[in-house]
Amino acid sequence: MRALFFTPHFPKHHSIKKIHQNIFCLGIGGNMGDCFRTFKNLVLWFEKNPRFMLISTSPIYQNPAFGFEKQPDFYNATLLIATKESLNFVFHLIFYLERKFKRPRKRPFKNSPRTLDIDLLFFNDKKIKYPHLKLPHPYWNQRESVIIPLLLQNLNYKE
Repeated sequence: MRALFFTPHFPKHHSIKKIHQNIFCLGIGGNMGDCFRTFKNLVLWFEKNPRFMLISTSPIYQNPAFGFEKQPDFYNATLLIATKESLNFVFHLIFYLERKFKRPRKRPFKNSPRTLDIDLLFFNDKKIKYPHLKLPHPYWNQRESVIIPLLLQNLNYKE
């Protein structure tokens, strides 16, 4: 099943403050537990943290799992965030946040169900190809779970 959900936190838009130098985009997803609550709490975490300025979020998009398909549908959204922090800081923060929101460090298998998956889609206009990090995310334009939230986020965002 495919569906869109509009909540008080998805979509959400704020003006960009000039003090933030870096802008990055996260793709978030999950299909275990209360994904709406997890996503809301992630947004609130960014809003409460003075190191970050949440610029906008997409609606939440429900879509079938890919890879391992015999699991519940996924819920996905995108977040656009500004910060003074470095790419390295943001990259490590993603792993911290996944653990904070109860994603186990090791997955039982690739594409297994999870409470929260966070992908760094873009960081400014950087193009990087390291074994552990590729920017922009190498599959962002091949995944419906990223393309649709990004399109809807961009359609609704007005600075």
